[in-house]
Amino acid sequence: MIPLDPHSHRAEYDEDGNIILPSNNSHISESKNSDEDISLSWIKKEPEWNTQKDPFKNPLKNIKVPNVSDAVKNYRKAVHGQLVSTTSGIIREGANQYSFSYLSAGSSLKSTGKHLRKGGKVTWAFLTQPVWVPRRGKAPKEYSRMTLFALDTVRFGGTFAAIFMALFVSLNYQSFWSIVTTRLNPIDHIRSVQALTASVDSALKDKLLRSPSLAVAGGDAGNLLAFLPNVGPPENRIIIPKMGMNIPLVTPSYEALLREDWGQVESDIQDALQMGVVHYPGTAKPGQAGNFFVTGHSSYYPWAPGKYKNVFARLHELEPGDEYWVYYGGDKHRYIVRGKKEVKPSDVTVLDQPVDRRVSTLMTCTPIGTTLRRLIITSEEVDPQTGIALQIGERGHDQLPKAKPQALPI
Repeated sequence: MIPLDPHSHRAEYDEDGNIILPSNNSHISESKNSDEDISLSWIKKEPEWNTQKDPFKNPLKNIKVPNVSDAVKNYRKAVHGQLVSTTSGIIREGANQYSFSYLSAGSSLKSTGKHLRKGGKVTWAFLTQPVWVPRRGKAPKEYSRMTLFALDTVRFGGTFAAIFMALFVSLNYQSFWSIVTTRLNPIDHIRSVQALTASVDSALKDKLLRSPSLAVAGGDAGNLLAFLPNVGPPENRIIIPKMGMNIPLVTPSYEALLREDWGQVESDIQDALQMGVVHYPGTAKPGQAGNFFVTGHSSYYPWAPGKYKNVFARLHELEPGDEYWVYYGGDKHRYIVRGKKEVKPSDVTVLDQPVDRRVSTLMTCTPIGTTLRRLIITSEEVDPQTGIALQIGERGHDQLPKAKPQALPI
């Protein structure tokens, strides 16, 4: 919009050369004195907007503050509604998925059955397809593919089994031979079965012969055994009458066990097994409370050193009621077999040491030639004469007394 006075917004010079700025309120009167500074007249005048009332002086006055409890209730309602809506949506979607899967499974099973029947027919046709095998000097013979496959499987399996058995037997022939020889010779077998009774009878005979008051027919010196000292074998041994075995009992060094060097403990045991059966380090000694634990080979490599690689090959012949004898430190100890079982190699509970009994355990690997399981023979120490279980600290009647020399040897 063009103003009526085009010069109303234009600056002008007065007579003294001062710049006069335009004013929107009114024109400057020419009758004012020249010494008045009319150039600042527009600054001195208070603007109209400063005198007006500020509508934004208290902007929060008309705002209504909501109640906190109402806000919390509204929020809980909104969250509850959202959870219900989400949960119901998930349940509906899951139901739809399961129903779709169920319907799809039916059609898939039908399709799978159809393919299996078709594949079975094709396979059966292939297996029953006739094949003519040429033979030297004879007419070709007709076979089916299935028959040829079965014959090849039997041939391969039989060949593999025969080679495996040959190698297995050749590696463990010493153990198997010791078992077979007791069956081949009926006289030795009967002797081994009756060895238990013979050992008991011999113990009673020795007791009678040592009585100086009884005479023996056939000589004046028949009671000579009564005056001989009771001397045990010079080394520790275990005697199993039923198996006809008299085996050295070796105790490895305890140094590796005290250091808890388990690798060296195993190495010491393997070295000791070359010289007989091993009294396991750390277990009780014969006559003490605890578990006198003995282990031996049932089979080992033929090229390995030592002559006791199959010493416990016949250990499975022992049954509850059988007995064996142990000479340890010059004393004679009698053990009666009470139990027999097989355990896993990781079952170390067989080494447990009871504090209220005097027991013993014989252990070897089984089946022969493998290390799959361990054969455990548990027994109880009894009085050598009466066969009654010995209590803690009780001394057997037939233990050998300690001989005291009368003078130092020359």
